[in-house]
Amino acid sequence: MLLFMLAVHPFSASADINIAVVSPMSGSYKYFSEELFNGAKIAVDEINNRGGLLGEKVNLVPVDDPCDDILSLSAAQMMSLNKENDQKMYLVIGPHCPNSSDQVADLLAGAGIVQIHPTSISRNFYGMQHPNVVRFAGYKENQVAGMVDFLNKYYPNKKMAVVYDEDDAEMKSIAEAINAQYVKNKQADYLLMASYKTSEASMAAAVDRVLATDVDLAYLMGSYGNILSATEQFKDGDDDIVLITDRYYLNKKFIKKVNELSKDGLVLSLSSLNNNPNFASSLVRLRLWGIEPEGLMPYGYLSVKMWSNMVNGAKSFKYSRVLKQLNGRKIDTGWGNTSFEKGEPDVAAPFTIYHIKDGEYTQLQ
Repeated sequence: MLLFMLAVHPFSASADINIAVVSPMSGSYKYFSEELFNGAKIAVDEINNRGGLLGEKVNLVPVDDPCDDILSLSAAQMMSLNKENDQKMYLVIGPHCPNSSDQVADLLAGAGIVQIHPTSISRNFYGMQHPNVVRFAGYKENQVAGMVDFLNKYYPNKKMAVVYDEDDAEMKSIAEAINAQYVKNKQADYLLMASYKTSEASMAAAVDRVLATDVDLAYLMGSYGNILSATEQFKDGDDDIVLITDRYYLNKKFIKKVNELSKDGLVLSLSSLNNNPNFASSLVRLRLWGIEPEGLMPYGYLSVKMWSNMVNGAKSFKYSRVLKQLNGRKIDTGWGNTSFEKGEPDVAAPFTIYHIKDGEYTQLQ
């Protein structure tokens, strides 16, 4: 606990403008956190190298959030209590994990801290409106329509099974969104919903139900261990089923393992944004330095840039004035001109979809 407390204290020697990236610094999600933090650090370094923000140096603070309700709330409480200039947080990027989302948002809002979610999140995590929370990449449920359109294009008239943990609020919400899209498209007969109850044994039973049905694709949601077990089971039962999963459910070693287990699969991911004009000059400079932005790095980078642009527009770090800069304005987020209202975008970041076959990766969308 002491080490956790130290992690959320910036120990700044001067009254810098502190911003935090709140995300797990160890465990299965460590490499996603590193991508986010490194992207944010690039943006902060650019700001400081140009003389700071409104003449102030920006200090980036990593906050370790191990995806635990109690510790997530503790981190938010400690950041909200830091009122002194050398300790106050002005921006929180994250948290990466959705633990106690409403309570965390309330604490940060009460302390006048802007919060940006750099990655897409589920609508399910927020029961209340939080205008201080900027959903930079939008909602996962809104990404479903694009995924279904993609499947209709590349796999027309093919039946898909959705295998998900019904005890997990996010997975259940996404599964319901997929079902609603199929119903809307009058394709309900091409969808099989196969829920399970958290454990590997329950997921195995769900996979057996899928294998007993004539399906062509299977979208797997769950923990890394559950998805890996299901992949092995599908290989033994029907090697021709195209397996689909989300990169952010997975362990870093999973893709290599899938290559061994499945001859055909799809991985959903947020776009690399390497073609984003807002990122182009930085991309060139980083490549000259031998750095290739990957994964979530641009999302951390662009989140800091969005906030710094809001601060410059407001000519102030004052919470209410900064938030007003976002409402109703069009912003080039990399996937189109996006308008934000009370933190919610009108367009969600689309999935990038990669096809894996015999160890080869091809971006399809």
